[in-house]
Amino acid sequence: MRLVDARRLTGANLLSRRPLVVVEIALDEGEHVARALEVYREELARIRSAVGLPPEVEPCVREHLGGAVFGYQTPIDTMLASAEMSEWAATSAAAMLAGGARLDPAGKVVEIEAILVRDRNPHILGLQRASAERSVPFLWDDAATSVGLGRRSLTWTNDRVPDPTDVPWAAVGRVPVAMVTGTNGKTTTTRLLAQMAREGGGVVGSTSSDGVVVGAELVEEGDFTGPAGARMVLRRPDVDVAVLETARGGILRRGLAIDHVDVALLTNVSADHVGGYGVDDVAAMAEVKAVVAHAVLASGVVVLNARDPNLLALAPRVAGRVVLFADLDAPGPATHTGVAAHLARGGEVVMARDGAILRARGGEGETPLLTVADVPITFTGLARYNVENVLGAVAAAPALGLDDDAIVRAARRFDARDNPGRGELFSAAGVNILVDFAHNPEGVRAAMQLVCALRARTPGASLTVITGSAGDRRDEDIRDIVRELLAARPDRVLVRELEKYLRGRAPGEVPETFRRTLVQQGLPEERFARVASEVEGLERALAYAVPGDVIALLVHVDHSPVRAFLEGVTGGTGG
Repeated sequence: MRLVDARRLTGANLLSRRPLVVVEIALDEGEHVARALEVYREELARIRSAVGLPPEVEPCVREHLGGAVFGYQTPIDTMLASAEMSEWAATSAAAMLAGGARLDPAGKVVEIEAILVRDRNPHILGLQRASAERSVPFLWDDAATSVGLGRRSLTWTNDRVPDPTDVPWAAVGRVPVAMVTGTNGKTTTTRLLAQMAREGGGVVGSTSSDGVVVGAELVEEGDFTGPAGARMVLRRPDVDVAVLETARGGILRRGLAIDHVDVALLTNVSADHVGGYGVDDVAAMAEVKAVVAHAVLASGVVVLNARDPNLLALAPRVAGRVVLFADLDAPGPATHTGVAAHLARGGEVVMARDGAILRARGGEGETPLLTVADVPITFTGLARYNVENVLGAVAAAPALGLDDDAIVRAARRFDARDNPGRGELFSAAGVNILVDFAHNPEGVRAAMQLVCALRARTPGASLTVITGSAGDRRDEDIRDIVRELLAARPDRVLVRELEKYLRGRAPGEVPETFRRTLVQQGLPEERFARVASEVEGLERALAYAVPGDVIALLVHVDHSPVRAFLEGVTGGTGG
């Protein structure tokens, strides 16, 4: 037995709808979860007793290949101390199971007692109870506590939390909240849905992997797809509507920021980030994404991609009303079958069919909304992945109180300027440059379909792909990405290191894995090169490109230098 991690899940998570303290363990061959849990509980009881807490906890357990996650509930003001005790208990249990001596708790007890004295806060617990009694949202972190959402919220630092009788509860309430999750398309869909909400009036707060935006202001730049970014938006007293991109990492590391949302939109689920946090396959990843769907009450809406069998299987298990979206102009048997069955049950579907985007309700007929060609980010339908992103946003928008006029206006106005780094097309002296964040096999496949359509416009046009990968991708993930790249028959592949995302890999290891895999799968080695940056890749690609050629810059993370370079060579005009 080995300790992998001990952490706090401060909101709904994969194990429970309630906050938990968890430990993640790895087991060697011949070791068993039941025995590991038994010894861990003994050690946890020993140190909890030593600091004056009830020794027994009621664990929930999730087994996975090679290990397990143990979790239990504890008052929120003792969560940090409990996580420290859980880490100590798992470490002691591992030593015992390896034939060694259990740890002496004396030094740790002193540390834990100090944390408990510092963190215990009956005012926070009282406010939490009072909020639950009134069905009012309650948000908490290490610095602040709040009740209500957005314009109807109140926030205090943790040392100034009031008595519940002093809270003006009549001023506290909710604003509409959407969460967007999935493997691919989250950021684009979040941005478009936020634009629809802005067209509907009021101040919109949104989070994405690029930052926190409130109204027209970029409040914080960076990846805010976890609960910290969500709380930042939900506590803003000027926010009328919240649209929150919610990624796998935040769900697994910290849980959701909020118990209930009005609409959950799940774009798709594929084999990305499989293998971390005990998520062994796509089905398990679908359960991670489903945490967001289960945050929707019966009065809300869950929007699911009808192309994805894992999401279709989720539909009967959620409390909210299910709305499907489906691109029937890029059909598959499961899509047609799922749509027909849903409509037969009286359900609602937003679909693309024969170039039109329409809403259908079982027993009520169809309502045409606009055409695919009306939406700039679809490139007149060439970018089928963006067709799906548009359909998802259109399906979710009514649950935020938006009418069709606002939805259609936003879809027609939303273009590359509103969606930087996601499917942006530039032209430099007749050379097409696609900038996208495609970083996993499914995303690369979708981007390459668009690239091939652009390339087909000019007979004999060449294709250069600039790509890379974060270090937490498995070698088999890189192999699958390479397969999708080579299916587009590129003339050159340029690979760069993502220095900020080595994530356990040695410098140079990922580019070398790309080189080796590309050559093994048939790319002549002279068509491969390593570049130091995205800008160098663009410079080299443009040096031998002629009008009509296509350059695809994938896994785009160097936003500012690339933007400056492209503005210099193209005049800054994206398509």
